[in-house]
Amino acid sequence: MTIDDLKNKVKTNLEIENDSKDLMISDVIQDVINYTNLTELPEELEPFIRKKVQSIINYELENGTTSVFDVTSIKEGDTSITYNVDDKTSKETIYGLSDRDKKALQQFRRTRK
Repeated sequence: MTIDDLKNKVKTNLEIENDSKDLMISDVIQDVINYTNLTELPEELEPFIRKKVQSIINYELENGTTSVFDVTSIKEGDTSITYNVDDKTSKETIYGLSDRDKKALQQFRRTRK
């Protein structure tokens, strides 16, 4: 399946009618390509990519796109900042490939020649 075909299928399944999420979808597809070492992705990876894109959309709806750090609490007296280091909800895990994502992609991974 070509990248454009996959992107269009993800957009159709997520009911995205404009090009506003194309870059996000392309970035997720490129991350998957980089990890799996494939030049074309099998159709079976569409659900993974769709779910990953949906999780990014949900994260951005809840947290916005401009935050620099994931902060869970700030205390002013004697200054205390608590950062979100939860493996499931950190920005790095949402936008990148988590260990769980890599485990799901492992079956599609091909070794480099």
